[in-house]
Amino acid sequence: MSDLNPISKARISELAKLRQKKFRLQEGKIVLEGSRLLQQMASYELKPFEIYYADRSQFRLPYDVPAYLVQEQDFKRICDSEHPPALAALYPVPKESVKPFQQALYLDGVSDPGNLGTIFRLAAAFEIKQIFLSPECCEIANPKVIRASMGAVYHIAHKTLSHAQLLAHPSTKLYLDMNARVPLQNHVLSPDPSVYILGSEAHGVSKELIHPTHQGLRIEISRGMESLNVAITAGILCHHLFVFGNNYSA
Repeated sequence: MSDLNPISKARISELAKLRQKKFRLQEGKIVLEGSRLLQQMASYELKPFEIYYADRSQFRLPYDVPAYLVQEQDFKRICDSEHPPALAALYPVPKESVKPFQQALYLDGVSDPGNLGTIFRLAAAFEIKQIFLSPECCEIANPKVIRASMGAVYHIAHKTLSHAQLLAHPSTKLYLDMNARVPLQNHVLSPDPSVYILGSEAHGVSKELIHPTHQGLRIEISRGMESLNVAITAGILCHHLFVFGNNYSA
């Protein structure tokens, strides 16, 4: 485990640039903060390039990588949150991939980073192996997305697909819509790979994805409520798939 080294103002300036999407993607690196998130990253066996501490006496992460002592005002420069914790580390940005799946999600225009990250965290909790994203979705390497996901964006395979690419994908397509005819609780899982399409709360699922050959599913809610947040919808859906998928496998 490395001792703590002083960090130069030039290096702080370089790290501060990574708060901008342009530089994150250009360098392929991102600063992540907080002991809970970094410990979760460790559980996914993700090793940081560097670690930044505010205090020599604080808990040390078990990595033999360069470690630096950083002043409080510099933590505010390199971290994304308004009141950053006194622990951060430099990681690669999440990379796209595709894995074999039984059930996957397609997120259509989910632009809120908190919602997007929460959906990834739900996918990890309920064993969804793959998430596809429309080009209009929020950037996966956004620090808010990674924090909300508790690092699950590194654990769950994800890939950006246009609507045309999704429609051409060899899988059963289903979409969630409050006006659909089939209640989710009546949905019987298919033995074939299936992709469940979720739209943003503001715009819903795009019209071209509500295809006559795609089954629509609705979540039953009180008549006094117009709609559900997309992350809540994803949670209910993923739990249903987890419970009935396990029953189907059994």
